[in-house]
Amino acid sequence: MSAVSFSSWNGKIIDNRTGKAAKAADAGVPKMLGDKSFTALFGWNGMVVADAAANVPSLALAYLKEARKLSCGECSVCSIGIDRLTGLLEGLIAGKGKKQDIAEIERIAKGVMELSKCNFGRASAVTPVFDAVRYYKDDFLALTSGKKGTTRPYKVAVTAPCLEACPARLDIPGYIELIRNNKFGESLDLIRRRCILPGVIGRSCTHPCEEACVRNGIDKTLAIRLLKRAAADSDLAAGASALKKPAAERPEKVAIVGAGPAGLAAAYHLRRMGYQVTVFEALPKGGGMAAVGIPDYRLPKNILEHEVELIRNLGADIQYNRKVSKLDMDELTAQGFKAIFLSVGAHEGTKMGCKGEDAGYEGFIDGAVFLRELALGKPLEPKGKVVIVGGGNVAMDCARSCARLGFKDVEILYRRTRKEMPARAEEVDEALEEGIKIRYLVAPVSVLADGNKAKGVECIRMKLGEPDSSGRRRPVPVKGSEFKVKADLVIPAIGQKPDLGFAKEVIQVTGWGTVEVNPETLRTNLEGVFAGGDCVSGPATLIEALDAGNRVARSIDAYLQGRTAEPEVSFKGIDVKAQRTEGFIDTCPQEKASLLDPKVRVKNFAEVEGPFSNIAAMKEANRCLRCYRLVVWE
Repeated sequence: MSAVSFSSWNGKIIDNRTGKAAKAADAGVPKMLGDKSFTALFGWNGMVVADAAANVPSLALAYLKEARKLSCGECSVCSIGIDRLTGLLEGLIAGKGKKQDIAEIERIAKGVMELSKCNFGRASAVTPVFDAVRYYKDDFLALTSGKKGTTRPYKVAVTAPCLEACPARLDIPGYIELIRNNKFGESLDLIRRRCILPGVIGRSCTHPCEEACVRNGIDKTLAIRLLKRAAADSDLAAGASALKKPAAERPEKVAIVGAGPAGLAAAYHLRRMGYQVTVFEALPKGGGMAAVGIPDYRLPKNILEHEVELIRNLGADIQYNRKVSKLDMDELTAQGFKAIFLSVGAHEGTKMGCKGEDAGYEGFIDGAVFLRELALGKPLEPKGKVVIVGGGNVAMDCARSCARLGFKDVEILYRRTRKEMPARAEEVDEALEEGIKIRYLVAPVSVLADGNKAKGVECIRMKLGEPDSSGRRRPVPVKGSEFKVKADLVIPAIGQKPDLGFAKEVIQVTGWGTVEVNPETLRTNLEGVFAGGDCVSGPATLIEALDAGNRVARSIDAYLQGRTAEPEVSFKGIDVKAQRTEGFIDTCPQEKASLLDPKVRVKNFAEVEGPFSNIAAMKEANRCLRCYRLVVWE
């Protein structure tokens, strides 16, 4: 779209109906579907008309009909108001309206915006309709002459600040509303449309959705992660419902390499479509890093095993201890696989870049390897002091696991400050409560050893310089500040990378050592081969891996059907938190989950965080402001 005729977006009025043209960028117009243009758009933050011939009353009616679907019905101001507005507009377009109806539309719309109880009603439900009646009054008056107007179908998209922040784009307001109404099973069904591991994600997600929650500016964010867990736990307590079988079976076979979150998500969706799915997994259990990278005190293994088993019961053939040593396309094709998805995780540790780390010392073990061996039951004799290098969640998991194993002295070394630590804040807090020490602004320069046995690390003190590409201030060594830290076990945990040795000969890789894919379809350079998850993105969160699996399933389906997968509407670059009507929302205290006492929990691997009761979950769900953002356009 090169220019606009009119825009009220974000409350900024640009009116070029007299002939003067303005570029769309000048109006702050939301860009939908990349660079594709639109004739006119009605959204939560106003209206934009590119073509002066656009049918504004028709768009207003279409918007109201979609808004009514999103209105929860709990607030009569919003639900009845939208119904009344819809009826008035339908009457006008049918040629039965009166001039006074237009003033009534404006009055009702203003009342909805000022008096609704939730954020959807106040900030989204009727905003563009109010603008349309104010600034396109002549178009509405023309409908009072008795002549019928016209309507037609329009494109529709819905988002929310929390939904947009979620890598998998879960309908968060939707499933929370179902919990509020004591419909836990229906909530779980909605969650599973985009998150097939709700019990896992409900315990281990980094929850960026909560950072985006509008309640952050009012009192406390909504406990979205725990509400997701509540839906999963409620189902498990009730006897665990099975996943819905595919409506029909298809003959095409799909191979998936890796049973981590990405592979499991793809397997689920492809099976739901009816495809024959075989998953090859090198480990003796499914879940990838969720299985061998997250300790039981955060994610009890029975939760993960239950959710993996549901996918197996759906008909996915998951073959464990089946490491793919070489990607042989001819062999896989001979076996009848029509598409392949590479979803290997990042199980290899990255190097610290210090002297002695490659010497093979006893008592020196990478963090990811340490957690994997712990998960697989390899015995470890705890004694003396352990030093963990790193500031992410893996470092925290290693440290907290060591404390539970019986190490008397557990210390984390991190090269920046607490403020820059990538680990979840609650993880750091809980580690400190458990007696784990953290030494900031230090970095190892060499591994100390006695013969073949690691005995600690020599470190150098750091100071923070200018921000690097991550936005965090860069650590700078302080010359002459070296010192030694003695330890009986040294665990570097500064990052992971995927092992692509099996595929490098035939698959194009990036300079970062990850698989190169088409960013839209996730296809590799090889025909019928797709890739996603950590092997493409590098180490990422579980929910990001799940999203990759969701996307790949859609792409493989389109590929096997000989069509192009339709892209989802993109809100990238659009501030979905911005709204013109703040309104007054009552404060309401956040429900809290119970935590095991630090003195008790550090003695075992029992789950630290307790669940919400159904009652507590319903109370917390009632705090949701339903911040849906609706867009209707042509």
